[in-house]
Amino acid sequence: ALTDLSAAKRKFADSLNEFKFRCIGDAETDDEICIAKSLQEFATVLRNLEDERMRMIENASEVLITPLEKFRKEQIGAAKDAKKKYDKETEKYCGVLEKHLNLSSKKKESQLQE
Repeated sequence: ALTDLSAAKRKFADSLNEFKFRCIGDAETDDEICIAKSLQEFATVLRNLEDERMRMIENASEVLITPLEKFRKEQIGAAKDAKKKYDKETEKYCGVLEKHLNLSSKKKESQLQE
């Protein structure tokens, strides 16, 4: 989305830079000349701003997004696997415990050892 926004602002800066007044007479007035120069200066500022935005986007990708994706894959993935293993072992332990609690006192010693 930032890249699309940057491209749209660049197009706007280009159209500001190319803006020309339609003169009724042969020459432009001082106000028209001043406004045209101001628009060109504003277009230059917009282009510089978008250049910096693109540098920021590239830097954010390298410095922030890539390490976060790596952390998510390595650290969080490992934690999820450990949790699954823990849940499986807990379920197995609880099943054995319930089985033991359901045995009556008259059951054979071999069943208790199991």
